[in-house]
Amino acid sequence: MALAGCFIILQPALILAAAIPSESRNPKVIKDIPYPGAPKGDARRSLDLYLPPESGSKPPLLIFIHGGYWLLSDDEYRIGPYVANTLSRMGIAVALLRYRLASSAPHPAQAEDVAAGVGLLMREAQHYGYDSKRIFLSGHSAGGHLAALIALDAGYLRKHKVSPNSLAGIISFSGLYDLAPPWNVSDNQRVAVEKTFGNDPSVLKRASPITHARADAPPFLLLTAQNDFPGFPIDAKNFADALEKAGHRRVERWIVPERDHFTLMRLADRDNEGRLLLLEFLKVAPLPPEFKILVDAKRRWRDPPFSTVPFWRHEKLIRSYPVDKRLVSRLLTVYTTMGYELQEWPLKTFQAIDLFAFLDALPAEKAGRGKYLITTNVRDEKQFWSRERIEPYKPVIVVGLDGEKNLFKLGVFYRAQREYSWKEGAQPPMMARPLGAFIHFLKEPPPELVVQAAHFALTEDSFRLVADDPLAGLRELRKELREVVTFQNGCVYCHSLKGIGARSHHVTASAGAPHGGSALPLESYPPEVWRNFIFDQNTVAMKIGASPNIVAEGAKQALYDLVNDFRRAQQQKK
Repeated sequence: MALAGCFIILQPALILAAAIPSESRNPKVIKDIPYPGAPKGDARRSLDLYLPPESGSKPPLLIFIHGGYWLLSDDEYRIGPYVANTLSRMGIAVALLRYRLASSAPHPAQAEDVAAGVGLLMREAQHYGYDSKRIFLSGHSAGGHLAALIALDAGYLRKHKVSPNSLAGIISFSGLYDLAPPWNVSDNQRVAVEKTFGNDPSVLKRASPITHARADAPPFLLLTAQNDFPGFPIDAKNFADALEKAGHRRVERWIVPERDHFTLMRLADRDNEGRLLLLEFLKVAPLPPEFKILVDAKRRWRDPPFSTVPFWRHEKLIRSYPVDKRLVSRLLTVYTTMGYELQEWPLKTFQAIDLFAFLDALPAEKAGRGKYLITTNVRDEKQFWSRERIEPYKPVIVVGLDGEKNLFKLGVFYRAQREYSWKEGAQPPMMARPLGAFIHFLKEPPPELVVQAAHFALTEDSFRLVADDPLAGLRELRKELREVVTFQNGCVYCHSLKGIGARSHHVTASAGAPHGGSALPLESYPPEVWRNFIFDQNTVAMKIGASPNIVAEGAKQALYDLVNDFRRAQQQKK
């Protein structure tokens, strides 16, 4: 893309249109189906079943468990009926399960009631006409906790002579998975847990789905919201990690943007990513093409093609530090508008190696020797450092966050509209902007060491010491212009000028491979392209689908002339 390193690529708005089933006429509703063994007339131990109009094939069944911190019914919020009416009109059978409330019936009454309802529905598929092989268990908030607990602790359903492994999958909307977590939760949650489960640590542990994580459990889809209650995204990530550690390989988690704990459940909204992920999980509708590209990218980078784990061979050099505002601001350099995805992380500690202790530990044939350092990240962006200049600010290489050893798992994705602003062509594929290892200064650095994109996405092989100043050829420039091409706009961190600098490229989300749109030497761009970039940056950026890296007004003409003069000098030599 035109002067690729001079733009910050933004992920364009996704077109959330898909081959979603059209909404049909009203469903058939069977009210107050009693659970086996329930006392006659006990409304809390009963379910409502919404059956879509007959279509010639058996529909899947979504069993939905309402929330309310185990203490409240769904009578006021009516989230369950809304979900049932929405999905049943799309050809999905929906069962709404009730349970005794903890205000009068403490745990395990809620789980036992839900298990009774699930067991009934699993046995009666033929009677009611839904597909016995496509029964999904879901829940919202406390209902998500109950769905996960019953799916993992097989004892609840075993009493009803059915197996949770016969479920096609579990969908939890803002669920709770660890009832005694070390992270901050709301006062409401703390009170509700105490009223429902008491204070006995052993009871809390047994009632926590995370305790029962196992490899052979049904698939999981874990959804939280960008503006969810405190701690919910962290809890979902910890739960997913526990499942994967147990050997489970079919868990998806997603923070749905522009939603909160309740609007996440507006499944009639076609721009609700939670709706789209749910329909795909149910195998009712494929993801919209553009959204699928992003989802596939996120799935690919759970096991990224790069790793920071090799740094941990130097574990004796690694130290832990508390995360502070400065470190978070560094992370946001990569995440930009997607900063809400960091809610999955406690952001308590980071692990780092002293930069020069690391370099001194490497053999000379690998790292080189000298007082100047060149770092090159996976996008071939470069940074040029003087040991003497940066050492007072205590530079470290961040190689871990909250115990995660591979920081390439963190990052965002983007898709530009075109490769170069002045060339027609197909839209480029989805690209990755991973966090990776990155340089951080423990002591506040001066402006010329301001954070740059080249500071991130570093691997163990990104470091090279040299004897001579790699920017020596730019020292002759007057101070203001030299600052523009280095730290102010970072031109030579992505491009080259007078043979000095880099030739950066994009990294595909599909394989982490280099992709076109390379940052060409500044003097090699066609003159009109160079003019447009300097004097019409917003227009050029819009063509690409990016945010411009604005050159200060007072420096535009000087930079324009500098590149043109060098281009002319080259042409005269020829």
